Amino acid sequence: MAKANGFPVCCYCGACAAFIPDFEKYREEEVVWDKGCGGSAGFCFSFCPRSFAACRLCEEECPRKDYGVCDFSPNTSSPERRILAYYEDILIARSKDETLRGGADGSAVTAILCKALEEGFIDAAVIAIRTENWRAEPFVATTPEEVLRGAGPKYTVCPSVLGLWEAIDRGYENIAMVGTGCNIEAVRRLQALRMPTLELDRVKVLIGLFGTETFWHRELVRFLAERDIDIRDVEKFYVTKGNFMVVTKDSEFSIPTRELDACVRDTCRLCEDFTAQLADVSAGSSGSPESWSSLIVRTQAGRELLKIADAAIETKPMDEAGINRIKRFAFKKKMVNYGHIMDQMRVCAACLTNPYSFTLQRGD
Repeated sequence: MAKANGFPVCCYCGACAAFIPDFEKYREEEVVWDKGCGGSAGFCFSFCPRSFAACRLCEEECPRKDYGVCDFSPNTSSPERRILAYYEDILIARSKDETLRGGADGSAVTAILCKALEEGFIDAAVIAIRTENWRAEPFVATTPEEVLRGAGPKYTVCPSVLGLWEAIDRGYENIAMVGTGCNIEAVRRLQALRMPTLELDRVKVLIGLFGTETFWHRELVRFLAERDIDIRDVEKFYVTKGNFMVVTKDSEFSIPTRELDACVRDTCRLCEDFTAQLADVSAGSSGSPESWSSLIVRTQAGRELLKIADAAIETKPMDEAGINRIKRFAFKKKMVNYGHIMDQMRVCAACLTNPYSFTLQRGD
């Protein structure tokens, strides 16, 4: 949990803003508690993706087993499945509608959501859209046309769980949410509380996005301005071959990704989840050919979603080379960030808090 002193672990998922009645505010894309927690003291620690309140995965009644994503299920015991967590299948996919294939990933997620809305499998999809200056904001899409507003990567963080609550509050009964691994984990932790008042039974499917890191918006704006690029002129960002590509109306700029290290959010250095391990379906571009998406199908809800979307997407099994490529990215993130996690937890131990889901013993 982030504190007023700037404790740098808030992942800006939106869960506290959505589900805590006396929530104070966000400032600069992280939660700030200026006046204490009021009547909800401690509740946030039960679902914050960066709190110490670990879900007891090995307990017989663990609610996460209901969703087929328990890390300790028998299906994840084999070494080859530990890096990517539980999954049933890994595919490559792309939209059958060539007009949707505007990006490098084949727009599979866009096509899936459009078809799921058309068929009535869902009645709302929580997606991320961007403002004129590239702030990512949650949006409740209820038509295929509205889903198109969320196409393309944003590279800044979105409080998607806040959009999920908006969809629930507006009365939608079958909701999909697209989010990063921390967004997905927040929803799973909320579901694990088994609180009927939260009405999370309306969440029908969670689509998680692959990700190594996101950027602080303010730092990205500053970084581009130093290179005489106004973020409001940017039409598209994408990453290819170790370069961060910035496309404006008149130009295209190639910047080595390592130069953006100062823009990376602190909390992303404490994350070991490259493939959104708790989603129903995880999606990204790693491991798949150009103009295709990688899809990791993890649950029954994920299978049902892809069955509904079959008429809208073309799919093929991913080859072993592609799967190994995803594993390498996932393993690297776990190994690199594990050291950051341990360093941060030693800091937290001094004030008896812990931003991560396992406990650091004093003296370790």
